[in-house]
Amino acid sequence: METIFDILKQTKKDNCGQCGYPTCMAFAAAVHTGGCAKSACPYIKGATDQVKEPVQDPETALAKELKQKVKGLDLAQRAKGLGAQIVESEHGKALRLRYLGRDVYISSERVYSDDGTELETRDQILLYNYLFFGGKGDLSGEWVGLESFPNSISKVVTLKRYTEEKVARHFAGRPQMFLERCQAIDGVNVPDCQADACVTVPVLPKVPIQLHFWDEDKEDGFPAEVKALFDKRALDFLDIESLIFAAERLAETITQE
Repeated sequence: METIFDILKQTKKDNCGQCGYPTCMAFAAAVHTGGCAKSACPYIKGATDQVKEPVQDPETALAKELKQKVKGLDLAQRAKGLGAQIVESEHGKALRLRYLGRDVYISSERVYSDDGTELETRDQILLYNYLFFGGKGDLSGEWVGLESFPNSISKVVTLKRYTEEKVARHFAGRPQMFLERCQAIDGVNVPDCQADACVTVPVLPKVPIQLHFWDEDKEDGFPAEVKALFDKRALDFLDIESLIFAAERLAETITQE
């Protein structure tokens, strides 16, 4: 049987949405669980229209498949490259790392927080992907926009809508609150920044996101604006879809009331 990743490789991987799903990964997961036909993607040649009743939602199916892959990994060997520590847990060895300002744990059985609560499925998927990338050296320290990465045209729109515009709207007229919310999840102020506020937030140890915030100017009629930047080597630590999701989760966390 084809895995989710086998199906994903057959798509165009540009999140065009013609299949009815927001991302190619979500489409591949739906096909894998039987809830969608391959032919829904116009770029998969020779696909049939056979669909069976789905056994579970796509995100849950993907998380379970990724969890199975973890069991074959040497967590201790990957810890350093991920900026994590290896600890003993009730499920054996686990990786402990920071995620949006809190300690989380990844074992061969669970992804959970300090209090033992299992993380949401979508957070599990992000953390599993980070684990599988394994870390590839050090960050460059050079910041670039998402548009600098290959095959990112359609994704820039998603980043703007669900991260940059969301943060800008929420903190318009409140730059100090923007700084405080970011600092609460390990954010560090960037000195000599030309924006009204600039913070680097380590969403994951090797996945920092820098947010530049320009406050609204009511007199001249300019709305607040935000620009998200990534390390130039970001794709050595996560795929581009996961990077966008990491930015979305950052936006959700700091705007939550």
